[in-house]
Amino acid sequence: MIRRLLPLLTAALMLGQPLTTSAADLSPQYVQRSTRCPVCGMYPYRTPQWTAQIVFNDQTASSFDSPVDLFRFLNNMVVFDKQHKPADIGAIYVADYSTKAWVDAKKAFFVISSKALGPMNDPNLPAFATREAADAHIKAQGGKVLLFGEVTRDVIKSLAGGHNH
Repeated sequence: MIRRLLPLLTAALMLGQPLTTSAADLSPQYVQRSTRCPVCGMYPYRTPQWTAQIVFNDQTASSFDSPVDLFRFLNNMVVFDKQHKPADIGAIYVADYSTKAWVDAKKAFFVISSKALGPMNDPNLPAFATREAADAHIKAQGGKVLLFGEVTRDVIKSLAGGHNH
């Protein structure tokens, strides 16, 4: 029975293999315990509510310990990644601060100036999947909402508090 099914199974698997990169290949990847943030060297696995990730078109990924380090990376990619260029970015994700679920960073709501301190005990940008969740965070901890395109180089510099790492 299994011998007769094997060719069918093999054919089905082969038919299911896309010849080009599909959107499904750019889904978020599991962050290993040993993975280090390319910007600061910390371990994103330890702070799941702050984690961010870029999945490249070659299906490799870079994981970050916080949205701020993600934006530092995006603002100066040539310093942090010699293998990839901005055109190689397939998808960008951030963890929802309250649920820890992955969210498309370009659709996320970032909160600036809240009391929530990032993994290095510094100001950061907790991210949320919905405006309602971001507003609830602001009600409890202060701050204001920024969309992905509003998180500029100057915003990131202002969060560095005078120290760059």
